[in-house]
Amino acid sequence: MDRQTNVYHVAYAPAIKKAYLFHWGCNLECRGCLCKKEINCMALEENLDVVFRDPRFCPPQTPSAPLSFGKLISLLQDIELTEVAFEGQEASLDPMLPDICRWLKERGCKVILHTNGVAMADASHIDDVIVSLKAITPEIYAGYTCRSNSSLLENFKEYYQAGVNLKAESVFIPGYIDLEETEKIARFIASVDENIPYRMDAYFESGDNPWRPPTPEEMQTALEVARKHLKNVYCTQQTKQNLSKADLLYEVVRLY
Repeated sequence: MDRQTNVYHVAYAPAIKKAYLFHWGCNLECRGCLCKKEINCMALEENLDVVFRDPRFCPPQTPSAPLSFGKLISLLQDIELTEVAFEGQEASLDPMLPDICRWLKERGCKVILHTNGVAMADASHIDDVIVSLKAITPEIYAGYTCRSNSSLLENFKEYYQAGVNLKAESVFIPGYIDLEETEKIARFIASVDENIPYRMDAYFESGDNPWRPPTPEEMQTALEVARKHLKNVYCTQQTKQNLSKADLLYEVVRLY
């Protein structure tokens, strides 16, 4: 029987032969979730302005019907493929994740899992695991996600022990997940391994929240705080008000 996956959207970058599989369903309720603003790949030409869209006027979005395992494999077989990233909401909840990863590794693809880390995925056929830590302070984490971070912190250590290429990320929100919390995140990562790469994303408006995006100066200060504890820290921040296709390093197209 051809079982359903949780994959509702597939994007592809031909120049680097990389596919992006977007999964529906999550075990968190993050107040600043990107899916409150856009559920498809941000690198598609029609979504290049997503960072600057007014979150008060974002229409509800319904994902496409999820692909069956057989249809997903058929779709991926028709393209040149060297790397696949699991994105969207929470890929670790997809019951077909191990089967998809196994098929990709048999084809020689690099497999990258983006996860919130609350549920532990089978990492036996995964190369890179990028964990969104969000916050270390239990009250801040629960306030942002409506869940506890106890399993997340243990799973982060378990991924490291499993020998995958582990990376961490968080969103910097002035006045909320700010310098004090950033330093706690950096200290936690360093307690596992100070060489684990850590990426901070500048918050942009998504959902009905009172927060503002950080300035470039605030992001630079956050980088300096994290670098007191970690050797590989960097950040992302959109500073242009109007992006165009020419701004992309490579084109990303919709496959499904």
